Amino acid sequence: MQENYNVGIYARLSRDDERAGESVSIENQKELLTRYVREQGWNLYDYYCDDGVSGTTFDRPSFNRLVQDATDGKINLILTKDLSRLGRDYIEAGRYTDFVFPSLGCRFIALNDGVDTMHKNNEMLVILKNVMNDLYARDTSNKIKAVKQSTFKSGKYVGCYAPLGYKKSADDKHVLEIDPVTAPVVHHIFDLRLQGNGFRKIAIQLNTEGVPAPRTFYYMAEGKENPRGETPYWNDVTVKTILRNEVYIGHMVQNKTGTVSYKNHKQISKPKEDWIKVENTHEPIISQETWDAVQRMDNHPSRSRTGKSGTIALFGGLLRCLDCGSSFRFVRDYRTKRKASEYKAYACNRFMSGGKIACSSHYINEKALVSVVLTDIRNKAFFAQQSREALKERILAKKESANAERANTLRAELSALDKRLAELEKLIQAAYEDKVMGRIPESVCIQLLNKYEAERTEKLERKKDISAKLATSRANEQSVDDWLDMILDYTQLEELDRPTLVRLIQKIEVGEKYQVNDHMERDINIYYNFVGFVEL
Repeated sequence: MQENYNVGIYARLSRDDERAGESVSIENQKELLTRYVREQGWNLYDYYCDDGVSGTTFDRPSFNRLVQDATDGKINLILTKDLSRLGRDYIEAGRYTDFVFPSLGCRFIALNDGVDTMHKNNEMLVILKNVMNDLYARDTSNKIKAVKQSTFKSGKYVGCYAPLGYKKSADDKHVLEIDPVTAPVVHHIFDLRLQGNGFRKIAIQLNTEGVPAPRTFYYMAEGKENPRGETPYWNDVTVKTILRNEVYIGHMVQNKTGTVSYKNHKQISKPKEDWIKVENTHEPIISQETWDAVQRMDNHPSRSRTGKSGTIALFGGLLRCLDCGSSFRFVRDYRTKRKASEYKAYACNRFMSGGKIACSSHYINEKALVSVVLTDIRNKAFFAQQSREALKERILAKKESANAERANTLRAELSALDKRLAELEKLIQAAYEDKVMGRIPESVCIQLLNKYEAERTEKLERKKDISAKLATSRANEQSVDDWLDMILDYTQLEELDRPTLVRLIQKIEVGEKYQVNDHMERDINIYYNFVGFVEL
């Protein structure tokens, strides 16, 4: 007498399976299995379908519901088209067919594979099928990764949504174009950072101004409403991510994240050496000089030590003690009782922390410092306008003089590396010959070869590093031209603000005052971005 079964039909389709066409479509699976249930005279309880879900994971909505119904006794037979529909992880698939389903008193049938847990004579077939399905998933995963890697290396954009400030080209979804609607938001964020604002304060200001968060822009572009029904807000992490994304200077940096394995789809961050970067793939929103200035902000504390007022220190993070090298601290000018705007000052942080034994105060009023820096910037700009080539030659001569000793040292080390690499090649060849001639045992040969190869790899890495440093020093002329173009914008500079300082200046060294005849003097060295200290 045929047993009466309550059947749960399980169908699954992943994005990879879609390439196989209609033969594995959800509807095709349901039609095939429904006909079989009808022919057997069984009762069809329900369909359980996971559409667009990988077989390497068993955490699927409909599959979970299927197992729960089997646990509750609502179904006692699970029917699939083949074993690969159940899953492509042979360990998990085997666990369900060999342990979970039988323990629930539930029969399992994979129709096209001829698998039926009621019959024990096909256990080896089940194991082999599960292993083959697992290998198929591994192979498919490797192929997809290879395609992605190739796409990344060609500089094509791969992502569901374009970064804020861009949109995907209508002609090619892998090409980014500037979005006139959202690009101003990116400019605004970079401007706020140049003014010395921290990530959290920028987020707060954007929320106060009512600027839509990136997710809102995505929904607006698609003409959709937020499915969660909530209003996304800016936060410090989002702001920080935008400010550190090289996509805004025209470079494509991808392969930053991935999955643990082809079975575990948890997203993880990849180490920086695995990132794939292709430069100049699309039009930049932010200029290189603005980008460089913003990145330097990470090393420039922007707030004063006053705390309550939250005042942004104009020279915060830019001042250094000429004598001890310590940074400067924002302080109150104790020598005057004028209004607050006039008694801002700075002093050596080592002195403020450790007293006269550590260093002297190097105390300087902000107003006096502004006057010195403004004058220096105007003078440099005027000289660049009147005698560009003479100033360029002077800067290059100083840079080459400063770098000459370092470059000579690097070249000497490079020569020594080449000599040692040649010696290692001879030693490797000699080890092989000694082994062939029987002069040394094979184990000793392998030990020597491993030692030589390890040293060779180390020397090649160092050689690559030195070559990169020498190439950087050869780029001096271009950096000087960039600086000359930039400084020309400031011939008529009247007021000094934070963005201008960060854009132009790398650091300012402040010396202690000393007596010269009947007055006091002090040394102040201003180091500009790209060119360092410039004397006229």
